[in-house]
Amino acid sequence: MRDHTIPKFRTPIKLDLEMDLASSLEFSEKSGLSVVSYLLNPSLDDTEALDEVNTPFKDLIDECLEVGKFTKDYQSLYCIAHELNRFSEQFREVAANMEDSVLILDLFDIDPEKDLE
Repeated sequence: MRDHTIPKFRTPIKLDLEMDLASSLEFSEKSGLSVVSYLLNPSLDDTEALDEVNTPFKDLIDECLEVGKFTKDYQSLYCIAHELNRFSEQFREVAANMEDSVLILDLFDIDPEKDLE
């Protein structure tokens, strides 16, 4: 929290900067699902992020629900729920396919690192 208020007088500043924003979904045991965004300078090495912002997915959901309740826009909430469900099915399908591949390799004792000749 701020210990002071932001002044009401503001001066616009135009910055002519080219930056890239890259975002990904990441999961950790500690923080759960998060949206991690990276600010990158396109003229520098892509592996060096200038800044990283980690936003817990739960915070995004909570904010979305609050806005939906405030605006009484239940239709948007239904649409968002539908999209989240659709994407969750895609994640499950890919994970299941990956798991099945590993089980087949284990079943036949195949090492994918070795050349099959």
